[in-house]
Amino acid sequence: MAAYLDGPADAPVTVLLVHGLSVTADLWRLHSRALTDQGMRVVRYDQRAHGRSTRGTARITLELLAEDLAHVIERLAPHGPLVLAGHSMGGMILQTLTTFRPDLLPRIQGLLLVSTPDGPVTTRPQPGLRTRFLGWGRDLLAVACTRSPSTVDLMRRRLPRSSPWALITPSDHSSDGGTPLACRRGLHHTATSDIAAFWHALAISGARPVEGLRVLGPRLTLLAGAVDAHVPARHTRALAQRVPRHGSLSPTMPPTRCPSAIPSWSSSTSPDPRRRTNAGPVREETNRRRGTPRLEMTCTPTTLTTSKT
Repeated sequence: MAAYLDGPADAPVTVLLVHGLSVTADLWRLHSRALTDQGMRVVRYDQRAHGRSTRGTARITLELLAEDLAHVIERLAPHGPLVLAGHSMGGMILQTLTTFRPDLLPRIQGLLLVSTPDGPVTTRPQPGLRTRFLGWGRDLLAVACTRSPSTVDLMRRRLPRSSPWALITPSDHSSDGGTPLACRRGLHHTATSDIAAFWHALAISGARPVEGLRVLGPRLTLLAGAVDAHVPARHTRALAQRVPRHGSLSPTMPPTRCPSAIPSWSSSTSPDPRRRTNAGPVREETNRRRGTPRLEMTCTPTTLTTSKT
């Protein structure tokens, strides 16, 4: 697996950022810059079959992805306080990690889940006619990826390299190995059958365990996008209702800026529930800007051997 480290090795806390499906560790480039500027150590990594990480041969499951994350922690942050943040599928992986690795819970000073769905993902995240047509299109694509992945692979190889869905062999990558690939290139060497495997792993019916999240209590923050069309805020509210701090959920959801949630935890090695929002209320990100200034930074690549192949 490909991992990227920034910040001082002797930082008092390590922040580990986990990206979601179809992107790369480059998703967190702005957050990493903001956090390292405050003297924190930041670890990012590409999920297997994403970016510069290989796919391996094991069946794709959330449990396997959580084992990958545990391996990253053991290799790059084996000691000291941790702050973990995950977006979408990354949040689902963190939720799984807290269930199957309870030994890590005492080290976790803060856990931020951004747009993390409660239960299985769906092709129709919101009601409405437009979403219904979009869902039908996604259903057809899902069927094609599952039933005839080799045909879809042939079509993807004909796409221009600028397309996020283009399929390019790893040897064709020509960019600098010291930085993550851009998010739009996250699936450039991911076979269609593997994309389908990720989707099926996320679409498994039934709610995921929340015992680990309940143990974290005030160290847990849930963040939802007010205009997120893929994982609407109501999914995050549903998760918050399953892990309330005092058995209730506040209906008031003030706007916030995503990076602000992490420094409040990492400024101290002991949890301070007064400085952050727990599972109730959910905080919604209401920033509607289309463009974000790009900040280039140098990352040191680290190659890891996954715990399962």
